[in-house]
Amino acid sequence: MALVPFLTVFLCLALPLLPAESSNPSSDITDGIDLFRDGQYDKAIQFLRTFLQNSPYDTQKAAAYLLLAKSYIAIGSLNEAEKNLEYYIANYPRAADIQEALYQKGRLLFMQDDFENSLQSLQSFLATYPKSTFVPSAWFWIGESLYGLGRLDEAQSAYQKILTDYPSSVKVEAAQYKVSLIQLTQKEVELARLLKWSHEEFLKSTEEFQAREKTYQQAIEAYQKRLAGSGATATEDQKTLADLRQALASKTEEANNLAAQLAKTGTSTGTAPAGTAPAAPATPEADQLAKLQRLLAAEQKALALKEIYLAWLETHVGAGK
Repeated sequence: MALVPFLTVFLCLALPLLPAESSNPSSDITDGIDLFRDGQYDKAIQFLRTFLQNSPYDTQKAAAYLLLAKSYIAIGSLNEAEKNLEYYIANYPRAADIQEALYQKGRLLFMQDDFENSLQSLQSFLATYPKSTFVPSAWFWIGESLYGLGRLDEAQSAYQKILTDYPSSVKVEAAQYKVSLIQLTQKEVELARLLKWSHEEFLKSTEEFQAREKTYQQAIEAYQKRLAGSGATATEDQKTLADLRQALASKTEEANNLAAQLAKTGTSTGTAPAGTAPAAPATPEADQLAKLQRLLAAEQKALALKEIYLAWLETHVGAGK
């Protein structure tokens, strides 16, 4: 009977000692994920760096590097984010989250103001993973990169693709805003171009007006002298008046046409009363346009006064004065 305890002790000494059960690596990385999702990015970074230094489980290291890069992006440490992201892509090309890593690379390049390389990286991502869940977001950052490069028409097409093809994407609201912003910018550019054209036309019209005004004044002075002389006949007087009034009517019509062209800029929804500027948004461009319209109105008033004066002369001539 004493043999049994002896055998039991012998067998225990003979068996190798088994290691204690290790903690589940998935639960370790999950702690970092929870910190990231809670917005505790600094704590997530500290946790993940410690995890990467101490964990022997290489399968979880890939996810840790990507999460670490995303955490650095979240706090704006773009250089650190780039280091970890590039390490992940270079060392774990077959990892489960490689699609997201390549998408994040394009996004990160945009955040670093490297619009051209961001555009190329995201276009390559779309060509490689056309059905990825990150496709709508990739299109958004393509639009942002094009916008940053000043290629507004192409940027608008990229944003519009999100609205048309991915209406449930989280980027829809942002894409709609950028489309509206581009349309507003295009209108401002067109208004600036039209203002430049209007100003040039106005200067040209003003020069012509001044030259013709001088001619009209000379004609009126000559006419008055003729009235004072004894050789002027009623028929000649009437012809002179008719010629002057016809010239005035032509100039007034020209001024009206130019004013109508200015009004077509879209800054007014109706026709402005004579001598007033149409209602327009309170912008420097609209103020400049209104100023031009007021100047044109002043020209029209000047012409109208001359016409009244000539009519007065005609009346007095007819009365024998």
